[in-house]
Amino acid sequence: GELFPIERVRSKPKARERMMQLMEERVAGKQVHVNVMHAGIPEEAQNLKEQVLSRFDCVEAYITEFSPVMGAHTGPGLLGLAFYGSDKS
Repeated sequence: GELFPIERVRSKPKARERMMQLMEERVAGKQVHVNVMHAGIPEEAQNLKEQVLSRFDCVEAYITEFSPVMGAHTGPGLLGLAFYGSDKS
């Protein structure tokens, strides 16, 4: 696969909110499986997970650290969301 940025947002609070908006656009009305990823900022990752849990119907939600390979390209302080939606059963 290939990774590429969707857009650039200028501050961390705006970036977190934009991630949530993008997630909502893609999984609106579905149950969601979520992984919050971070590079050395577990408290911020926990906060983002709590925001996700309050806004979405989560089947599962995890927090993981970025791998050393990914971290080598991004550095500390990075937050990310991986998710997919599934129809409610």
